[in-house]
Amino acid sequence: MNPGGLVASGFQVQSPCAGSVCPLIPIDRLPLLNFWPQAQAAPGTASTVPPLRYGGDAAFPPFESLDAQGKPRGFQVELLTALARRIGRPIDIRLRPWADTEAAFRSGEIDLVAMVPTPERRSWALFGRGHATAALAAYHLQGRPDPQGPQGLAGQRLVVLAGEAMGETLTTTLSHLPKPELTATDPAAALRLVADGRADVAVLPRAYADPVLASGKVPGVVASSLNLQLQTYALAVAPGRLDLLQPLQAGLDAMEADGSLEALRTAWLPSHSALADAHRLEAGVEIGRYQTLGVAGVAALALGGLGWALQRRNRAAQRERLRRMQAEEALRRAEELLERSFSQHPEAMLVVERGTAVVRDANQAAHRLLALPEASLIGQPLQHLEQHLPASAVQALAALLDQRGEIAGLPLRLSLADGSSRECLLSADEMQIGNAVQVFCLLRDITETLKRDADLRDGYDALLEELRSAQDELDEARDARRRSEQRLEDFTQAVSHDLKSPLRAMQGFVGLLRERLQAGHTREALAYSDHIERAGRRMSALVGALGKLAQVARQPLRRQAVEMTALAQGTWAMLAIAHRQWQGQCEVSALPVALADPDLVAQVWQNLLGNAGKFSAGVDQARIRVDSQRDERGTWYRVTDNGVGFDMSRAAGLFQPFQRMHAGPRFEGSGIGLSLVRRIVELHGGEVRLRSAPGVGTVAEFTLDPSPEGRTVAGR
Repeated sequence: MNPGGLVASGFQVQSPCAGSVCPLIPIDRLPLLNFWPQAQAAPGTASTVPPLRYGGDAAFPPFESLDAQGKPRGFQVELLTALARRIGRPIDIRLRPWADTEAAFRSGEIDLVAMVPTPERRSWALFGRGHATAALAAYHLQGRPDPQGPQGLAGQRLVVLAGEAMGETLTTTLSHLPKPELTATDPAAALRLVADGRADVAVLPRAYADPVLASGKVPGVVASSLNLQLQTYALAVAPGRLDLLQPLQAGLDAMEADGSLEALRTAWLPSHSALADAHRLEAGVEIGRYQTLGVAGVAALALGGLGWALQRRNRAAQRERLRRMQAEEALRRAEELLERSFSQHPEAMLVVERGTAVVRDANQAAHRLLALPEASLIGQPLQHLEQHLPASAVQALAALLDQRGEIAGLPLRLSLADGSSRECLLSADEMQIGNAVQVFCLLRDITETLKRDADLRDGYDALLEELRSAQDELDEARDARRRSEQRLEDFTQAVSHDLKSPLRAMQGFVGLLRERLQAGHTREALAYSDHIERAGRRMSALVGALGKLAQVARQPLRRQAVEMTALAQGTWAMLAIAHRQWQGQCEVSALPVALADPDLVAQVWQNLLGNAGKFSAGVDQARIRVDSQRDERGTWYRVTDNGVGFDMSRAAGLFQPFQRMHAGPRFEGSGIGLSLVRRIVELHGGEVRLRSAPGVGTVAEFTLDPSPEGRTVAGR
């Protein structure tokens, strides 16, 4: 639109002034228009929906501009009118100089603009998908051959407009060209550089350069017959305003689906060649029409109404034939341009099917880059290219695409069959083709550029390292997820087994209770009711233990200095009062201070000391000792008893919920204690382990994060 703003359509400008050059309106006379489409409330009724404020360029035909009467017209104006009806919300169109419009959008004065998406603009605008393609042309001295596509610009001295939009095009679509030596602030200055011989070609938006040529100010310069469709035009709202963008994008998608959007493009944005062909066809039809009218006039004298009917039929046939020829020619040219742009593009391009990762198409540059024949690439899944692209990299790229929806300029290293490697930048975006989602990938080989530019090399290596780190984090997250899923499966099986046992017991005793009551055996019935009550208490204890176990994962970790000596002593004193039948003694040595959550660590001491006291209760001269030791892992806090112990060969599921080493009524418990200990210790980043032998006793020890050096509290 301006040198750094919106750009022209991908098709020829059709003048709204009937073949003449539209008069220019002085900027200080450009009005601020409020254009209300049909979606607003009818006269006499109050609209409860506030209008969307659209800002556009007052001088950017055929997309949007003010005509000689100061009224808005163009492709974008009619598109917004249709969108307003689609979304049921009025749109207030304001057309001014583009610099004023951009400033108003960034300050929040307007809600919606349309412009070329660039990385810098994505930092202050949220873009929808492109809905029109901009047109640029190559302007050169008369008599010189036209450049045939972007590849024809190689080796030419280029001049372009200074600005962000053209800069983005040069670094993406035209990245194979050397950096232009000349830039200009306006199209007239750029065309004069070509006329003076200081530049060979000026690459400019047709919306600006064609009116300059038509004015005769730069004689001897002509425009190429081939449009360069290099830039995309898209709607944009403020960051975070998905509530505005989503209904607008849904309306655009609906218009694309029913053909109304394509009809607007055809009406306002025809290509140069298609327009010229249309003029020639219309001239021929006009001659034929006059001839037909003459014949029809003579025939009308003799045949009357029959001649008039034949004339109408001939007109309809001519119009239909013209429309069909225009459509077929436009389709043929579009297909040729698309095929030429894809197959002959200097950058490697791939079309990969989403989900299956099968390569559906690839251009010649992709075959050259990978040094692969067509049969070894097209139709093959990316996994078969692991010698060129590691599977881990493919997974990381797929994850990034899922997360962001697109990939722009991501570093990627390709390995070739001869053992060499190529440094590339990958861009990828999804597109719907039929019923399948395809991923369009563009690989830019920058190996030689990196060799020449040390700073760029450093930046590329830094990005590559970040990608590796992200890939490692992704692998770690997958491993952690697999471990979590396995723990959840084990936990679910254990819970299912242990909760079913008391339920089955209750069901069995209820049946026996019913039989005894029916037979009048009250005493036996009371005995069965006692069994049911005990089973109920057992289930209640299991459910309570499950609550404790689940609470640990939800409780935030509050680390602070914990005097472990005092905590262990206090825990044993509390347990000894609650279980006076325990006759053993507990000796607590001086323990290092721990940096941990005091409430959670207290639960660890309660479970470990409780187990030591319970399993040593029936042993003569029971002894329990609490001490610590240090190694490279940190400080290990240790509880040793000389109780009944257990066989370590049966300890595989020791830390699983409800797993008990001693079945039967002798040692009560829910089987949740050690599972709770392990969860608390792992939450601190530590480890817990047990050693035991039947009739000898058990050693339980755990470690947390390394304790502060030199801080101990003497035992009492």
